[in-house]
Amino acid sequence: MNLKLIFLIQLTNYALVFLSLVKKISLFSTLRLTVLKQLDSTDQLRLGLPIASKENIFILDLEINGIKTAGLEISKLIRQHDELASIIFITVHDEFVYTTYKYRVSALDFIAKDQGNIYEEMKKDLTHIQKEIQTASTEELFTYKSYYQEVHIPFRNICYFEANHTNTHSAIMYTTDNQEIQLNYNLRTLAKNERCFFRSHRSYLLNPQQVKGVDFLHHQAIFYNGLRCPVSRRHEKELFKLIRP
Repeated sequence: MNLKLIFLIQLTNYALVFLSLVKKISLFSTLRLTVLKQLDSTDQLRLGLPIASKENIFILDLEINGIKTAGLEISKLIRQHDELASIIFITVHDEFVYTTYKYRVSALDFIAKDQGNIYEEMKKDLTHIQKEIQTASTEELFTYKSYYQEVHIPFRNICYFEANHTNTHSAIMYTTDNQEIQLNYNLRTLAKNERCFFRSHRSYLLNPQQVKGVDFLHHQAIFYNGLRCPVSRRHEKELFKLIRP
C-alpha cells in the first residue's frame, strides 16, 4: 500500500518542515509514502485534483493568502470530488477551530504549527489511515444501489436507519461522519437482510457497535459521534445488555 500525500501549505518554511517530516517517517517506519503534489494556492489544487482514492491524504493549511477559512473552503471541494480521501488541517493551536470544522468535512485531524509534537502527530495520523485502509479491505460491508452504481460502506460506519415517512419504500441511513443517505429499501427489508442491526423502534434500526449508551429518561440511544435516535421502552433493557462490555 502506498499512501499519496497532497500538500497545500502557504508558507515555504512550513512546507519544507512537513516534507522533511514525511521523509523521516518513511525512513523510520513501515509506511510507504509518496508526495503526489506540493502546492501553494487553492487554484492549483482546483485544477489538479487527483483521481479519488482512499490512499489520498490532503494536508491543508487552514489559512491561505490571508484568508482564514480558505483551507476549509477547498476541503469542501475535495470532499465533493473524493469521499474516500483523508484530510488533515495545518493551523495555529485553536480548540474552537477544531470543534467547529472537524465534522463539516470529516477532517481526520488538526495539527498545530506552534506545537512541538508535529512529527508524532503526523506519524500517528498516517499510521491510523493505513490501519483503517487495511481493516476496510477485510471487514464486512453494507452494499446499496445509488442510481446506476453499487456503493459499499463498512458496517462500523453506520449509526442507524430511519423509516422515510414520506416514502414507505425507502429509509434514511445516518453514518458516523454525519451523512444522511436515502436508500431504496424500507426498514423491514433491511432488518431481514442485515441481521447485525437492532430494531430499537418501529421506525428505527440501529447498529449496536456504535451505541455509546442508553438515555432511559428520554428513551434514546446515544451514539459515539453524538447522534441520538429513539428507543421504545420495551427494547431499552435489551439494547443496554447488548452494548455492555
